[in-house]
Amino acid sequence: MAKAYNARVKSRNFQVGDLVMRKAEASGPVGKLDPKWEGPYKVVEIVNGGAYRLQ
Repeated sequence: MAKAYNARVKSRNFQVGDLVMRKAEASGPVGKLDPKWEGPYKVVEIVNGGAYRLQ
């Protein structure tokens, strides 16, 4: 099952300077019409493990 899922998933690679959107974290009850994404943020550093530092 995991093998089939992983075959369809596309990896996302960003470069320093790219503008990206970040998934919004809920701090309370989430409504149906609340935004799902926030940003844009600028990628300022690529950290090991596929993580990015945003500004």
